[in-house]
Amino acid sequence: MGALSGKVVAITGATSGSGLGIARRFAAEGSELVLLARGQERLDEVAASLGNRSIPVSTDVGDPDSVRRAFALIADRFGRLDVLINNAAIYKPCLVEHLTDVEIQRQIATNLAGPIYTSRAAIPLLRAAGGGDIVNTSSESTLHPFPMLAIYVATKAALESFAGVLADEVRDDDIRVTTVIQGATNIGGSDSTDWHIEPAAFETAMALWGERGLLLQAQGRYGGQDVDDIGDVHLFIVTRPRTQKLDVVHCRSC
Repeated sequence: MGALSGKVVAITGATSGSGLGIARRFAAEGSELVLLARGQERLDEVAASLGNRSIPVSTDVGDPDSVRRAFALIADRFGRLDVLINNAAIYKPCLVEHLTDVEIQRQIATNLAGPIYTSRAAIPLLRAAGGGDIVNTSSESTLHPFPMLAIYVATKAALESFAGVLADEVRDDDIRVTTVIQGATNIGGSDSTDWHIEPAAFETAMALWGERGLLLQAQGRYGGQDVDDIGDVHLFIVTRPRTQKLDVVHCRSC
């Protein structure tokens, strides 16, 4: 029996990067996983690799109707939810003056509106479970703002503020809201299946971050955290006694 045996867990951005690491860790602990991401083919592959307690649900978290459909499925299948992990995010290194309307709108929709939509849908199901956890993924880039990531940083900072208010709203339902301020990981990836980052733009951003000393701050001596370590952090959070409240957890490589 694992630490999460029988617990229903929904993870956004579950098919790559930190989301995949969290999904693997939670699957090993016996949870009933609902994997949320955009690409159905990749979702099916990940679900198959995690065993028969994983349900792949193609979801665009930036689309409120898509989120409603996904959580209606959770309600029909389980009638409750124990944990929501808001991990999905996209970014595109670009100077503000060169951002297109679509690039701005999609980052705001996925990184900020998405967790708002999923949290709104999850609250009744968490209440039905007698309480539970919402864990939102933020970024160290809010502490050391990175040029060429203005929209990503802004959405993550706003997510931190949203989580603080939400925690106060749902505390009487024994719903715990935690923000994970996450340092760099050594495996990239994003929830987007069609969001192409031009190599030249990424190389320009990396050079600028290196010049300003931001890469060492972000990556530490060992080049970033392993995504399985991120899974351990999330397991720690959601298995704390209900008398413990973790507003913010900051994890990074040393």
